[in-house]
Amino acid sequence: MSLEDLSFNRAEIDLAALKANFRALRKYAPLRPMMAVVKADAYGHGLMECARALVEAEARDFGVLDVVEGCRLRAAQLGKIDIHVLAGLQTREQAQAALAHDLVLVIYSLPQLRALEELVPSGSQAQAYLKIDSGMGRLGLPWWEAQAVLPALTRQKKIHFRGFLTHLATAGDQEAKTQLERFQKIVELDQTLGLTAGRHSALAGPGLLAFPEYHDQFSRAGLLLYGANPLAGSDALISAKGLNLLKKLKPVMTVASQVIQTRTVRAGESLSYDRTFRASENLRVAVLPIGYAHGLSRSRSNQGGVLINGRLAPLLGRVCMNLSLYDVSQIPKAQPGQRAVLVGLAGRARVSMSQAASWQGTSAYETMCLFGRLNPRFYLDHN
Repeated sequence: MSLEDLSFNRAEIDLAALKANFRALRKYAPLRPMMAVVKADAYGHGLMECARALVEAEARDFGVLDVVEGCRLRAAQLGKIDIHVLAGLQTREQAQAALAHDLVLVIYSLPQLRALEELVPSGSQAQAYLKIDSGMGRLGLPWWEAQAVLPALTRQKKIHFRGFLTHLATAGDQEAKTQLERFQKIVELDQTLGLTAGRHSALAGPGLLAFPEYHDQFSRAGLLLYGANPLAGSDALISAKGLNLLKKLKPVMTVASQVIQTRTVRAGESLSYDRTFRASENLRVAVLPIGYAHGLSRSRSNQGGVLINGRLAPLLGRVCMNLSLYDVSQIPKAQPGQRAVLVGLAGRARVSMSQAASWQGTSAYETMCLFGRLNPRFYLDHN
């Protein structure tokens, strides 16, 4: 038994579900490669464990945040895989490490490109994508600037551009369609110039759901890979094909704690800091050893609940650093030592990652990363 086995809280990672999700995404877009995005420690699921499982599912393209994650993944010796550094690089040392570990770089500015050219030995080529900002307003060469700059890039010899990347700020609306139209003009220009190998990528998870008909040569799977809906709670229109895909995906992470005390609270008594909850009647309350230090946001106070014995126990009062309180008046069997599920399945009841995120007033992306990185992870693989 390890020390982690003694923890009150746990994030259970179903690697069989992860592999099944990747295979479902491959079938959804069978004519294009699918990048498995494992940045940010695989969205809190564990970089190495998830990458190994995905290689078993025949993933060959991986997306990481930075050179550090890329070098660690390469050191795991997972065979012939391409590791894409999505946040690019800024320093000479980062570039040297990326070249030494055979990482595929994402370049988004001309100074970056020039600096990299200086480091590549004569007779060699760095592998890279050029990121185009088509309307996200984040990283990338602005699309209107790219049209003027691209012809000059054809003269450089030390960087092999595989294609262009872009990122949609929204999905399913007119602005997203405008972004795709802008990006397509850059793609068409490249078909004339022959700057890249033509492996262009516009769609991540939201775009895959909203625009399955878009002719993407290379797509990226992030939140979908982990079994969550990236468009939950938004007004984006999901295609019929996308809705069918969501039905096939399996949640990868379950987050659980346990009851450490139950007590009676009398009518009129308050609970937790700032007295934001006051009982209007006698209640039976369960105390769980999980709070904002474990990813249960303080903004969650008095919102949502946990599953105990397959029933939802509402959260009462402020979430503390390491403790939170729940109404188990209607769950008579609730007692110390009992499992409490914050995200996942309990009996026939389920709390999805998107539902938990809505209670916290944030996205499934953030909720997943917090729960996965702030609690001991336990890996399951029943494949």
